Amino acid sequence: MDRVIYNCHAHIFTHENLPDGYFPFRLVAAIRNQSLRAVLRGIMKGIVPWTKNDKIHRYAAFLKAAYRETQEGNLKQLMGYYPEGTRFVILPMDMAFMGAGSVVEDIDGQHAELARLSKKEAYKDILIPFAHIEPRRNNALDRLRSLIEDHGFKGVKIYPPLGYGPDHEVLMNQIYPYMVEKDIPLLAHCSPGTVTSKALSPQAAHALADPDRYKTVMKAHPELRICLAHFGGSGEWQTHLDLPRNQTASTWLGKILDMLKSRAYPNLYTDISYTVFNLTENVPLLKMLLQNKDVLDKVLFGSDFYMAECEQYSEKRLSIDLRYALGEDLFWKIASENPKAYLGQ
Repeated sequence: MDRVIYNCHAHIFTHENLPDGYFPFRLVAAIRNQSLRAVLRGIMKGIVPWTKNDKIHRYAAFLKAAYRETQEGNLKQLMGYYPEGTRFVILPMDMAFMGAGSVVEDIDGQHAELARLSKKEAYKDILIPFAHIEPRRNNALDRLRSLIEDHGFKGVKIYPPLGYGPDHEVLMNQIYPYMVEKDIPLLAHCSPGTVTSKALSPQAAHALADPDRYKTVMKAHPELRICLAHFGGSGEWQTHLDLPRNQTASTWLGKILDMLKSRAYPNLYTDISYTVFNLTENVPLLKMLLQNKDVLDKVLFGSDFYMAECEQYSEKRLSIDLRYALGEDLFWKIASENPKAYLGQ
């Protein structure tokens, strides 16, 4: 039987699921006008090749994906980048509590469409839906229970920079115990990214996603499989590369590596989504890190589609170049064997 690639971190939500203030300059609202969207796309196409600014690249990725008006449209685009039969962990986003305005379609609608797609004959064997759980919503556990038991969702996504810690009491006392009972994994945003609560300073929001925050979670729920997405983030990788060896433990990459190598958290994983798009600088380091078996066994392939999609480096090229750079053994380890263990398959 042919081996199957798992992309463990992908998004297919549309602009209708984003609050108007998600990006500055009311970009989300503006993009709903097709004529203005075309103008903005033209501007971004001129800027992106000449800038390394992470925010500009994310804006450009958003504009590109917004041309596809449905989750299914984004899913079809994503599928086209990979060999037939590739499986995708799809992560919705609930941003109602980030203080950035209202959305056209709320998280319930987003989940419902993801559930519908996961049952379609064309996608039922390749789409792995995760539920985005916002612990500040009423009846968070009941929402999750319905998604898992009635609609076949396979895991949970959380995004602490939206304004809560991974040790939030609802997560610790209700969500995580249920997840352990049902043997489903958690995927948690773990990089100082650009999507943060408007009620907090960027520094305070980023601190909520610090890898150290998960030690309490893992000690209280040692059977819970947790993936710290983005392996600390591309910016932290650059800092890690620039620092002397005796100073790298303070980077988020260093913290995750220390936890993996300690063997104290056997159900801890991490993925390389978004971070791997800085292929030239980050993949040589990744290949070196994977020489350590404690690290190798816990790294997952993921891309962060469509948030990492850009004009100059397509998702298809990324996956091919990564496979070539790592070699077949390392690639299949992180893209097939490890994801199966993480997902409980």
